[in-house]
Amino acid sequence: MYDLVIRNAQIADGLGNPLQEGDLAVSGGRVAAVGEVRQPAAETVDARGMVLAPGVIDLHTHYDAQLTWDATASPSPALGVTTVVIGNCGFGIVPAPPAARDAILANLAEVEGMSLDTLKTGVCWSFESFGEYLDLLRHQGVYPNVAALASHATIRTVVMGEDSSRRPARDDELEVMVRLFRDAMDAGAVGFGSSTNENHRGHGGVPIASRLAEREEFGAFADAMADYDHGVFLITPGNHMGMDFMEEFARRSGRPAVYAAHFHYAHEPERGRNLMHQAQAARQRGHRVYTQGSCQPLSLSFPLDAAYILKAIDPWPATSDHTELRRIFSDPSFRQAFRDALAAPVGGRVFSGRWDWVLVTRAGHSANADLEGQSVADIARARGVDPLDLFLDLSLQADFETFYTFYILNMDEAGVEELITNDGTLVSLSDAGAHNALLCDAAYAMHLLSHWVRDKGVFDLPTAIRKVTSDPAEVYGIIDRGRLTPGAFADMILFDPDTLRITGMERHHDLPAGGERLLRRAPGLCGTWVNGVQVFDGVDYLTPPRAPGEVLTRFASSKSSLGMSA
Repeated sequence: MYDLVIRNAQIADGLGNPLQEGDLAVSGGRVAAVGEVRQPAAETVDARGMVLAPGVIDLHTHYDAQLTWDATASPSPALGVTTVVIGNCGFGIVPAPPAARDAILANLAEVEGMSLDTLKTGVCWSFESFGEYLDLLRHQGVYPNVAALASHATIRTVVMGEDSSRRPARDDELEVMVRLFRDAMDAGAVGFGSSTNENHRGHGGVPIASRLAEREEFGAFADAMADYDHGVFLITPGNHMGMDFMEEFARRSGRPAVYAAHFHYAHEPERGRNLMHQAQAARQRGHRVYTQGSCQPLSLSFPLDAAYILKAIDPWPATSDHTELRRIFSDPSFRQAFRDALAAPVGGRVFSGRWDWVLVTRAGHSANADLEGQSVADIARARGVDPLDLFLDLSLQADFETFYTFYILNMDEAGVEELITNDGTLVSLSDAGAHNALLCDAAYAMHLLSHWVRDKGVFDLPTAIRKVTSDPAEVYGIIDRGRLTPGAFADMILFDPDTLRITGMERHHDLPAGGERLLRRAPGLCGTWVNGVQVFDGVDYLTPPRAPGEVLTRFASSKSSLGMSA
């Protein structure tokens, strides 16, 4: 007798082959049979002709802290995700000697837009080493499968202290850092995450620690990774590190190098295309360089005392103190200086003064309630005032209770289409677990399967499913997942392709210490299974006898041929 049989489904194997009508049987957490299944099962589900597909593998999450208090990794399984990769951009919480914990959380709160009170209240510090962290996750249980990258910025902070954000590492410091990286790989890390991006700042506005790393430092990590039979390198690079750097790491380590984040910039339309072609050329030379791209517009919602993306633009203030902000924002010289800064093009900057893409989402003052849903540009035009002045004045009038939504990247769908249809672009970039009060992009795969398949016809359904299941599994060396074939793990989603969609963002205050976050739902997603156990029923999370996810520590050698000839 099988543990589970899902009958009358349109089965997608995750490999891009045509859908197969039939049944799927599960035994011991793995797919036992696909096709016509006659044997009985302890549990039977009638799919009623809906699509049964592998669960989504989300390569870019920041659940490192949240998983210590939330086994479900909400909201990802409710949005079709069955495997998450953490430690991205090099921002993690391990290694964690007690003396470094305050700095680790303060930096994480700043760079990933998290509530410091939530982190201090929620994180369970029962670990110091990478292996002990993975043991904690196993002991507490996880709903999705979890693979963890070793975190460059955290390692650097632990070894160098405050100097990590001030200078390059000395040889003796680099030796310790590489040893900590090897400890993580020995414990089961999937690879190495880092960032040199100019927008990434730690507590107090200082550069995040990995931004001070020189190429020789990255070379030492590449050499260490070459000693292992698996591994992937993920980096959010700054403007001074391009695809030549990515290719060199891939060549030196013998492992895939993945560039994040790959967006379409409306004000730099060639930027995304050039990155795509450069990565493609590297693969044609035999070096596995990929990008992580998004299939949806990037939007952020925030009040002006938490304007994360604007803090990267000098002279926007780093403080969140209302008295000080009121003084600064009321100063005509600041306004002119910021206006001038927006007018000066800077490569890679995510906001350049497109006020037509900035909406008032919560007025915060009854006199302005009728402005909600309108753009700053339209309101300013109707009132005959400068958009920046209006933007600041509305917030000051509402004592910083005005919330704006910035639509900043991936707004030109023709440009986005060119990027995400390339096999070297891994569709991902949810940032799930981070920027909780600013965005919720964890539903990216549901958007791909509805908007880009059904509404726009850019992908057929089997291809779109492949893009978010077996493709990421192949590049990252995630074994027996991302496919529904006999012997593979039964990570699955069941959905109605005719009704699947994602909702708008809803504001909740359900994180530790009353922390705020935005959430989306995915109507039309009817079920999520991890290792054969259902964790979401289309309405809410279920409570199985044990959390069914696995902490992944064994990976294939990542000898992916994906995109190598295209």
